[in-house]
Amino acid sequence: MDGGAHLARPAWRRSRLAEGRSRAYAAAVDSQPAPSARSEPVRTTVAIHLLARPRVEINGREVPRPRGRKVWGILALLLLSEGPIHRGRLASLLFADADDPLSALRWSLAELRRLLGPGVMLAGDPINLDLPPETFVDVRTLASGTWVEAAYVPGIGHELLEGVDVHAEAAFETWLLTERRRVANLSAAVLREAATARLAAGYADAAVELATKLVAADQYDEEAQALLVRALVAAGQEPRARRYLAETIDRIRQDLGVEPSHTLQRAADVVGEAVPGPPWIRGAAAVESLITAGEAAIGAGVFEAGIEILRRSVADARDTHDRGLEARALAALGTAFVHGARGRDVEGATVLHEALAAAEEVAEHGLVAVACRELGYIELKRARYERADAWLVRSEAAAPDRDSRTAAAAIHGVVASDRGRTVQAIELLNGAAADARALDKPRLEAWALAFLGRSHLLRQEWEPARLALTQGLAVTRSAGWTTFLPFPQSLLAEVDLAEARIDQAAASFEAAFALGCQIRDPCWEGMAARGIGLIHATNDRIDEAIAWLDDARTRCMRIADAYLWVQAYCLDALCGVAVKHTRPEARAWVADLETLAARTGMSEMLVRAHLHRTALGDRNAAETASLFADRLDNPAVLRAISSAAS
Repeated sequence: MDGGAHLARPAWRRSRLAEGRSRAYAAAVDSQPAPSARSEPVRTTVAIHLLARPRVEINGREVPRPRGRKVWGILALLLLSEGPIHRGRLASLLFADADDPLSALRWSLAELRRLLGPGVMLAGDPINLDLPPETFVDVRTLASGTWVEAAYVPGIGHELLEGVDVHAEAAFETWLLTERRRVANLSAAVLREAATARLAAGYADAAVELATKLVAADQYDEEAQALLVRALVAAGQEPRARRYLAETIDRIRQDLGVEPSHTLQRAADVVGEAVPGPPWIRGAAAVESLITAGEAAIGAGVFEAGIEILRRSVADARDTHDRGLEARALAALGTAFVHGARGRDVEGATVLHEALAAAEEVAEHGLVAVACRELGYIELKRARYERADAWLVRSEAAAPDRDSRTAAAAIHGVVASDRGRTVQAIELLNGAAADARALDKPRLEAWALAFLGRSHLLRQEWEPARLALTQGLAVTRSAGWTTFLPFPQSLLAEVDLAEARIDQAAASFEAAFALGCQIRDPCWEGMAARGIGLIHATNDRIDEAIAWLDDARTRCMRIADAYLWVQAYCLDALCGVAVKHTRPEARAWVADLETLAARTGMSEMLVRAHLHRTALGDRNAAETASLFADRLDNPAVLRAISSAAS
């Protein structure tokens, strides 16, 4: 099953797939009948591997490598770009130093046709690459497959086009470096999902192996380190886990000069399951009552008590041997970890994978939808957008009713907005807000309206932004959702600032900041602090502006599982002020934004980083920005690209 609890052959073990083929591709090849005079023509299967040493396989056999390394660059660009690529542009990116760039491109395209075989169409201007329907492309499986499928990708953890030095123009070299960062982050996301799922299924040793690979990629990833420590404890290696944790905490303090998160520091704490209640009150009705009581406690902000009640509901549900009831209790507990407290997503993801496995076992589609949605929400917060998409697509497919579909669509709209796909975001969030209103789900409506307003704000569409945010703020207040209030409040203040209502904007930002600090939400503190910094910049108090904006981008990352987009948003504002006023720190801050956006797939923020580079005098940055423009549809950003290129 996709939930991972019942795999016949674990993904981390050596298999035929680890030697070069995906399961889907291998099955397609192995199922072909032997050719005969009367049989139908044998179907050709193509597998394209861009991770590690790139190669193409047709019917399971590797095709001779192409003449010319730039053939691999062309293939990667065609497969990973989301818009049309004209021949002239491709020639200028890869063959600008040739005597006849278009002729050199034609020769390389001929080599690429030979490499991919007769079943692939490669023609036209812009160039159209038409692959057979069942073609396996490793980077696409890594992005959109289930973790079970993605973990079987042979090159997972390896570099995109490993060992291939294309020697092209600076814009292409920057594009390739960016894609390598993004794909590396995708590999890490899949390893994280696989380790969490194996831990949830009780395969602690396998989880340790996977988590060890994960932390090898980034020793300062506190979520990954916490996952490894938890896996070691589950594998019965608590002394080793505590030694490793102490070493990790010391390294972070010494190397980074910061205090590790509470999530990491408590990762080795062993929390046993709650003791089941008396047998005469451990039936299904009692478990449902416990779930209701636990969710009510979490909703009221009494987190630790709510968690203990929900742990008890899981223990009692297991005692009934009712897998559906157990899945319900697990889903409630996992959701409480994700939404009821900050810094507990590692624990929440583990419990949600348990819930997913149990729900799939008994075909409880509603609970499958909930578990997938919450796992998608975790990936959204950490800006692992391709994986978030994969979970949310599963959630929407499993959703048995309008309520479940609306909740998934609302989160999906935010994923689209974060990535710069604002048309899709506005459509999803408009629909979610209307459905939530019809379903009498005020918090869901407030969420959808706030992010709808943010989408219009990013497009610099002030009137619809004000309308959505004003409505969202009213619904948030009427629902008594105080912990969400600073977000739409800060966004509406930004609309006021854009329309020169300076005093009104300043008052709103200050109110949002005070409330964010009161409820100790680092993301909302960062959003409001960013606004206060922009107020100072508007009033030509540049030193104060820089101080507030720099504080905003660090404040919002105080916990390990904070909403990463907010950090990028604050950093973008800091870059804008620093570049405009020629601050010496500007280049370093722009590099930070570029690195963050590149590894996470925040396409709009990546383009903004290159626009900042353009303003700093980088002659190639505008061309690089235009390479990523096909991934977003924000008219405000596209106008800025056009202006920078002219």
